[in-house]
This record gives sequence, C-alpha cells and structure tokens, in this order.
Amino acid sequence: MNTNKYLSNLTPLRGIAALLTVIFHVELVLYSFGGQLLPGESSSILGRMYLMVDFFFVLSGFILCYVYAQNFANSVTGDDFKKFTIARFARVYPLHLFSLLLTTLFLFLLSQWGATVSPIINTENSAYSFVTNLFLLHSMNLHQWFTFTHASWSISTEWWMYMLFPFLVWPFMKLGKAGRLVVLVMCIAGYLMIGYLLIPLVTVPDSLSFFRSPETPPFSLNVSYQFGFARCFFGFVIGMVVYFGYKEDWGKKIFSSGTVFSILVIGLAICMHLAVLDVITVLFFPLILLSAAYGSKNLNTVLGSKPLQKLGDWSFSIYLIHQPFLYQGAAVMGNPEKTGIPLPKLALFSSWLTCLVFVVFILFISYLSYRFIELPTRNYINGKWGKRKKLEPLVGIAS
Repeated sequence: MNTNKYLSNLTPLRGIAALLTVIFHVELVLYSFGGQLLPGESSSILGRMYLMVDFFFVLSGFILCYVYAQNFANSVTGDDFKKFTIARFARVYPLHLFSLLLTTLFLFLLSQWGATVSPIINTENSAYSFVTNLFLLHSMNLHQWFTFTHASWSISTEWWMYMLFPFLVWPFMKLGKAGRLVVLVMCIAGYLMIGYLLIPLVTVPDSLSFFRSPETPPFSLNVSYQFGFARCFFGFVIGMVVYFGYKEDWGKKIFSSGTVFSILVIGLAICMHLAVLDVITVLFFPLILLSAAYGSKNLNTVLGSKPLQKLGDWSFSIYLIHQPFLYQGAAVMGNPEKTGIPLPKLALFSSWLTCLVFVVFILFISYLSYRFIELPTRNYINGKWGKRKKLEPLVGIAS
C-alpha cells in the first residue's frame, strides 16, 4: 500500500501538456485547410508542441517510481507484478479501447456517407492495424504510419515500458549519485541517437511521400509509430532519475521556488520558439517537474487551484478523445460537395476562434469521458481483479 502524499502540483502539468497537444493537432488540421494559428516564420513554438509527449514520458517515469518503487525495491514477485499490471491496465486500456472504437465508428460513418478521407487519417487503418491497436503493439515498428487514434502511439510505448519498469527499480536502487548521472548522460546520448540514427530510418507510405521532408529539424526526437519505444524509454528513465533526486532533495533550496519554476517554463518556451535542438529543449522537463514536485507557497496556490486540478484529472481523456472528433470534423470539412458548405477561408482570427470552440467542446467531452468511462471502468477492474477498494492518486498522462 503506497503511503506517499499526493503530489497535487503535478496534476495540472499533465492537463496543460495535454491541452497544448490538442492545440498542436488543431494547428496541423487548420494548416491543411489554409489556416494557421501562428505563422512558422514568426515562431516555431506551436510546431514543437510534439515534445509535450516527452514531458508525459518523463512524468510517468517519475510518478511510477513515486508510487510503486518500494513494491519492487528488492525483487519482482509474481503477486506484486500482477497487481501492478492490473492497475496499469485499468488506467490505460478502457479509454484506449473506447477511443479506438470511436475512431473506427467515425471512419465507418464517413465511408457509408461516401466521403473522401485524407490518407493522413486513413492510410494505415486496416483489420491488421486494428488488431495491433487492441494489443497495444501499434507503435512497435509494425506500421509505416499512424493508425486509428494517432495519439495512442504513446500509450502503446508506455504500456510496454510499464512491463519493463518493475525490473528497472532494483538496479536503480543500487545506483549512487554518480551512477544516476551516468544513466542521465546515456539517456541524452540516446536522444541524440534517435535524431542522428533513427529519424533517417523512419518509413512513410508512398501515398504520404510528401512527408519525407529534407527540412526535418536536426536531431529531432519526433519518432512515434516507428522507434517510438526508444523515445519513451529514454524519457521514462530520465523521470526515474529525477524521482531518486527528488527523494534525496537534490537542489531543493533552488528549485522549491515559484520564481525558478517560472524561469524554467519561460526558458522552455524560448527554446521552442527559437527551434533549439530537441535534445536541449527536453532537458527543461525534468527540472520543471522537480520544481513543481518540491513546490512553494505561491506555486502550490496556483497549481492547486480547482480549474487546473480538474484539467489534470481530465488530461488522459483530453489526450485520447480529441483526435477522433478533430479528424471527423476535418473529414466533414474536406467534403464540401457532400455538405454543400464551401471550404471556409481561415484567417488568423477565424483560426483561433475555431481552435477555441473546439477546445471548449473537447473539455466538455473529456469531462464526460472521465466521469462515465475512465473512473467507472478503472474502479470496476481494480475492484474485481486488483483487490483495491479505491483509486490511487496517480499523475502521469496515463498514470
């Protein structure tokens, strides 16, 4: 039984990151219709929002250590592993399955309607990819493009990281500060390996050959449906390093400050605005996480506010549920001959208005999803098979 206090400051961070991911995807859809939220020549910040998923990976490594490390400190017993696996399954699978079925339903309705669906949305969807999604294998180098709910690629990689996690705890317990520093350096080297070695190996279907752009940022970390597990692994392990640092009060006098937290967030935003190398940008995530975990009076007040806490509670739904609705809307807009409505001219104001309306809609849908899908199914599975009477307060995107 975990007795650690609930780190409420981390809850809003996952909500904000999920919302930024939504805005990133809205920007991509708007751009395909000639709209834009922020011209790329003015700032690269929206174009780098794909890095929010790396924050989720770091956060998951931290919080799983926070909640479960003591369970696996000495060994991995069958009973502990079973309880852990059931808890993880209860957390991620019901909503993943719901989003998969929702996307499948929307695609079926579009097909029945006779709508033309962009290959970006539909090119790799098949009975085979449906099965790989069911078994959370769809981001393990089995496909040449995203499948069904595109954002779920990260849930696929996190699931297999969960299965590995219990076996990493004991070795981590044996490491001293120097050993953890070596692990951190190796993870940074791993990030560089992704950008230098793996990015060029990523394949794309012929129907999407225009995505093979020579303008791919150097040392980008933007791998997903292929080599996504490597990206998840390095971020997750960095999160584990941060947890052990937090446990030993690394830099607590410096980082337990709202001012330092704000400086770190501003530094992250500047790096994304200026398109600084991804491997440098993501190193702000563990520092932001550490600062939030330590907290301070003013920071606790802001992050502990009810709206931000609710946003964090709904974050997993925001992350997984927004895409089926976004792509359904894009497909409807992309068939003006069916709707009788001409394609809108999306100026800057109308693009932001569209984004705002969609965000408000998704927040409402995510509230419903959290209340009527996430919580009931998680409680049922944990109660029936996990022998847990109530939920643990976990705070990763899928934690």
